[in-house]
Parts: sequence; structure tokens; C-alpha cells
Amino acid sequence: MPVKRGVAVWISGFLTFVAALSSFGTMIYWIRESRDFLINPYLIGEYTGELRVEECFWISIIATFIFLGLTCIIAYRRLPTDPEIVKMFVKVGGNLAALRNTHEAAATELSEKLENNRTTSEKLFKKAEGNLESARKEMLDTLEKQEKTMQKVRRDTISTVETKVNETREEMLGMLEKQGTTIRKVEHSSKLGAEAIKKQRTELEDIRNRLEKIEGQMMPPQPRLKSQDNAEEIRGIGPRLGEELKSIGITNVGELILIDPAIIDEKTRASREMAERLQATAQLLMIPGVGENDAELLLEAGITSRKELAAQDLVPLSRKIGEITKAYIEEKKMSEDEKPTIEEISSWISMAKS
Repeated sequence: MPVKRGVAVWISGFLTFVAALSSFGTMIYWIRESRDFLINPYLIGEYTGELRVEECFWISIIATFIFLGLTCIIAYRRLPTDPEIVKMFVKVGGNLAALRNTHEAAATELSEKLENNRTTSEKLFKKAEGNLESARKEMLDTLEKQEKTMQKVRRDTISTVETKVNETREEMLGMLEKQGTTIRKVEHSSKLGAEAIKKQRTELEDIRNRLEKIEGQMMPPQPRLKSQDNAEEIRGIGPRLGEELKSIGITNVGELILIDPAIIDEKTRASREMAERLQATAQLLMIPGVGENDAELLLEAGITSRKELAAQDLVPLSRKIGEITKAYIEEKKMSEDEKPTIEEISSWISMAKS
């Protein structure tokens, strides 16, 4: 009998240990996954099928206490029944039920908090996306307004310049007519005035050249690019890269300037460095008077935006561009005629400030 009793106690104790171990394992699944996660219980899975983690947990807890009670009963079955032990089991059962209710309430509260956090995160992401889109539209509207303002100023300036040029032309033509009359009189009066006539003609030709130069200077310089121009107008953007840019919504120069270069790096063949250089080139080409070669010189000098150009001092910038131009001429990348003058560099800075 003692041997059988010991074997029964050992078997019951082993089953109690297995049930407790199952309770611990299902609790780990509950914490890592969720209470609705389905598992196939060991030993009884082929009879019950897949069960929810919560159900397996409580089944394991109940089985642990049942086997623990059975072990105690087997070990002390010859002892008289103690009312205190019965009360203790009742109390343990009540505590077990309270513990289960507490766990369910805690799990429900945790699920609600997770759902609230998820909802809050979605609202924040939507709000941030809306703010980004609003900023993008606002920037495009600002660029469009600036372009309209520049067009109006350009039209007014051209109208004023044309009026002044016409007045100057009429005045100069009157002077030329008078000079021509004088020359004809001199030609008729004496052949000795041939040299004077030749001199007068040279002066008239010089006046004409000056008049043409004045007309060219009075016309305001035009920007090489506008915000609505095709992005392929920028040197370095070929047809293939242009199609890739269009596929991500970039159809003009303004959109190229505003987009994050990391998006271009991720979704096109262009690297982030290349995207930033293309954006800088576009900004510089939108400054009146700056051509493609001029933009390349400014980039080599470390100027990547209109704001940086406006903040430059004329003399240091002219020296730096002079050194770069000298190296380009030696490498035959540029001719001597393409070298920008100090007046042109000063004009770039002034246009960048306007």
C-alpha cells in the first residue's frame, strides 16, 4: 500500500507539474500574441482541436489546482477531513475566479488602450500628411504668384524700355539725318572734306553700335527656367529619367524643387546627391541672367540656392569663380569668351536679392 500510494502521489504530482507548465506556456503566448491567438494544446489537442490562448490558460490553471488537490487528497486521504482545508479550497476557488476576472479586465483595458493608440497614430499621420500637402500647395501658389508678378513687371519694364528706345531712336535718327545732310553739303562743297566725311561716318557707325548696345542693356534679363517648364529642360535629366520623375508626380521644375530628394533617390535611378544637384541647378537657372554654364560655375563655387547667392559678397565670389573658370579654360571645358565678367556676377547677386 505505501508503494502504491507513493506511485499515485508521484503520478498526480507529475500531472500537477505538467498542468502548471502548460499554464506558464499559455501565459507567455497570451503576453506575446493576444488572448484570441489559437494554439493546439499538447496531449489533448487531437481531441479538442485548436483553442484560444485564454481558454487554454484557464483550463491549465483549473487542471493544475485539480491535480494539486488530488495529490493532497491521495497523500493525506487517511487523515480526518479538516473543515479548515475545505474552507481553504473554497477560498482558493473564489480567489481563482477573482483572479480570472481581474485578468480579463486587464486584458480588455490593454486592448482598448492599444486600439486608442492605433486610432490616435492614424489621426496624427493623416494630419501630418494633410499639413505637408497644404504646404506643397501653398508653395506652388506662391511660386505661381511670383511668376505672375514677374511677368507683369517684365511687361511694364519692356513697355517702358520700348518707349524710351523709340524716343532715343527717333532722336538719334534725327541727328543722323542732320549729319547726313551736313555730309552731303560738305561733299558738294569741297573734295577736301573727304576725310572729315569719313570721320563723320565712323562716328555715326559708333553711335549706331552704342544705340544697339543701349537697347540690349535696357532690356531686362530673362530667367533660363520657369517653375512651369518641363523638368527635362535641366541639363542632366534625359528622357528616361524624365519619365521616371513623371511616374512619381514630378511634371515641371517647381515640383522638382519642392520634392524631398530622398524620394527621388528611392524611386528613380538618380542618387540623393544627384537629386540635390539637379534641384540646386533648377533654382539657379530661375534667376534672371544665369545660364547653364553660369549655374555650373556657381555650383562648383558652393552656391546651391537663390538665398545663398543673394548673401554672397561680390569680390570673394568673383575671385572664386575666376579660379574655377581658369581651370575650365585650361581643361578646354570653356572658352575665354564664356568667362563671366564682374558686372555679370554682380547682376546675378542683384537678381537673386530681388
